[in-house]
Amino acid sequence: MFRPLLSRVLITAAAVITALGVSATAHPVLAGTQPQPTPGPSTASNVSAAYQLAACDPSGTTSTDAALATQLNSTLKAKMRGYMTAYRVSCARMVIKAVHDRGLDPRAAVIAIATTIVETSIQNISEEVDHDSLGLFQQRASWGSASQRLNPTWATNAFLDKMLRAYPNNSWKTASIGAVCQAVQVSAYPDRYQVEAGDAQIIVNTLLTDISGPKGTASVYGVLADGRLTYTAIDAATGQRTHGAVISTTTLGFTPKAMATLNFNTILITEDGPEGKLYRIDVITNNNSLVFNPPVLLGTGYTHQLLAYDGNTHLFGIADGVLRRYTVNTAKPTLANISSGELIGSGFTLKTLTATASNWILGTTANGMLISYRIDGTPYTRLQLRDTTWQVFDHLLSPGGGVYYGHHTNSGMYRYLDTDPHDGDASDLTGLGTVDPSGWTQTLLSAQPSTVN
Repeated sequence: MFRPLLSRVLITAAAVITALGVSATAHPVLAGTQPQPTPGPSTASNVSAAYQLAACDPSGTTSTDAALATQLNSTLKAKMRGYMTAYRVSCARMVIKAVHDRGLDPRAAVIAIATTIVETSIQNISEEVDHDSLGLFQQRASWGSASQRLNPTWATNAFLDKMLRAYPNNSWKTASIGAVCQAVQVSAYPDRYQVEAGDAQIIVNTLLTDISGPKGTASVYGVLADGRLTYTAIDAATGQRTHGAVISTTTLGFTPKAMATLNFNTILITEDGPEGKLYRIDVITNNNSLVFNPPVLLGTGYTHQLLAYDGNTHLFGIADGVLRRYTVNTAKPTLANISSGELIGSGFTLKTLTATASNWILGTTANGMLISYRIDGTPYTRLQLRDTTWQVFDHLLSPGGGVYYGHHTNSGMYRYLDTDPHDGDASDLTGLGTVDPSGWTQTLLSAQPSTVN
């Protein structure tokens, strides 16, 4: 049976240095809670003692850990508010990563983190304070060797193994978090887990994006009102611009209507005119300057208001609410390399359009809906993700990986992450902040597809 370490960790002493070189900071005293007796002859001395800690991440803490600790200290509500450190964040990060790498729902991470809050204040305790218990979860010797229990990845997976045995058929997803924690820990104080569930959720939400977040660079091409091209690179993980905007000195020579980026140096743009001319733009360089060859006319009849390329072989175009799908079979297409166009359907009254994966498109409506479509032929699959609020964007871009960039009508660029962009469920769609609050004055924007995962 486990004895919850909460009864042993309400301490006030200064940090100590462990054999592994980790500083053990004082444990937070829960406001309004009296310290519980701990094993040993002197309760007062035990309560005021600091415990030796092992590192959670073998590589140590990071600047991101420190920044997230500061953020969490202002958002947490219960025991850990004001007591998060880079070390504690590194421990939580290792637990959450173990859950993520196992492919379990984030709720499993919330359960595990709630347990570590109660048991150890999210610290990897390396001395046997309570009998032979060790580690983040205070697992006793029957669980495994000392080195295993002090390995956060091993300890988390051992915790999850027992959780899955206790709650077969994914029943842990609907049981109360406190009850699941207790079923694994068999604590003498079962009521202490549920009260930490809210903070555990906040910690998981805050850290999961950094752990499982997108990787890669979003390459964004644009057209200014005077017909010049722009190029900007955005780090998908941080949302920071890493290059540009680089602006061409040459103009397109025609008034553009819609654009789609095929690859790093190939863009398709339609002309705003009755003939619906389609041009291919071949970019020579976008490094210190943006230089492109004279536009190549591919054909006419492309009167689309919106275009999007899915990174595979499909170009999607919407004209007057009618969606067509074209097959493009080469990186530098001529008209012969573009199919005549398959009619998908009508009623696509979208304001913006982008592609999120092969045969998946995403768009917004004038009244703010966010809608995803799987184009698997006719009929297609429609998934409404949001009912409102997305009307503020006049361009929507996706470089893949569930990353969305919304260009605000005020010229700001905002980023979002959809953890599973094709599940039709917007509960995992979160705003990640601002790329730039202003300065994006392009009249058209398009991201190269499939550069982020």
